[in-house]
Amino acid sequence: MATFTFAPTNSSFVRNLAKKTLTLEGREGKQLSDQINQVTENLKSDESIQRLLNTFEEENQQRHQKLLDYIQSLHSEAIAGEETEFTLSVLKKAEQVWDNLRSVFSSQNKCLEVPDACPGYNDNFMYTWSKGEHYLECEIFGSGEVEFFYRTNNDVWGEDIKVGQEFSTAIIEKVALFTW
Repeated sequence: MATFTFAPTNSSFVRNLAKKTLTLEGREGKQLSDQINQVTENLKSDESIQRLLNTFEEENQQRHQKLLDYIQSLHSEAIAGEETEFTLSVLKKAEQVWDNLRSVFSSQNKCLEVPDACPGYNDNFMYTWSKGEHYLECEIFGSGEVEFFYRTNNDVWGEDIKVGQEFSTAIIEKVALFTW
């Protein structure tokens, strides 16, 4: 059984630009925010930048399809009963969590980077994202429990939910670190 791994697309420029815009305050902040918005609009209208963004989107769609293909290959293993310690049920729950996460960010016109993924030995499935000092795990269990764990050099955080339950603001904020 293989682990599904990708090198994530570098989107730090876009993410940092968005963070700067959100943290600006006062008159000077508004002026700088307006300038940043103008530069952002100019970037959006630049054809070469649009081609680059389209390339990122196409690559992400290909990685998404590869993730789905990988999970589908695990379905075959689980059905065949090839000494797996994960069930078809946990794979379906993992697909549901992934679809729900993608939908949240798609509705915000953001693209969630495709995570690394692998089944575990105790009827669980794990997605992981890593970028710089940021590390996030989403572990799905056959029981329907979902555990999120986040770590940086200075912070550790975790939260548990059930499959199908709405994601909390804290979960969305942590996962958003891996969007563009």
